[in-house]
Amino acid sequence: MNIILNPNEVATVISLFTAQILDGVDLSDEGKDAIRAWRTDRAPGRDGLEAFADDFNEALMSHIEESTTRRYVRSGRMTRGTAEERARA
Repeated sequence: MNIILNPNEVATVISLFTAQILDGVDLSDEGKDAIRAWRTDRAPGRDGLEAFADDFNEALMSHIEESTTRRYVRSGRMTRGTAEERARA
């Protein structure tokens, strides 16, 4: 399965996560300012968003790949397993 988010979709994810952190965690003003600055650096139209979107998509696909069960041949028989199980086979 391939899921690739465009930079604007990644910006939406960033906004949702940072809003949850800012609203739900007891942080110092300095910590809140650092999160806001980090989010601003990755706003739509900023250079930081493109690079972050690439890293985000790579991490997302790695997570999906690691948790996806697929069929593979082991000792001449078809079996199912995750990427980790396939690597050990």
